[in-house]
Amino acid sequence: MEFDVVIVGAGPAGLSAACRFMQMANEQEQELTV
Repeated sequence: MEFDVVIVGAGPAGLSAACRFMQMANEQEQELTV
């Protein structure tokens, strides 16, 4: 498996980080695997 970003933990901070990474990738029209 290949990932661009790996977030350890599924608490509020981890979920927020994943959402923000996806938002930033979408804003720059890039594909990101979290």
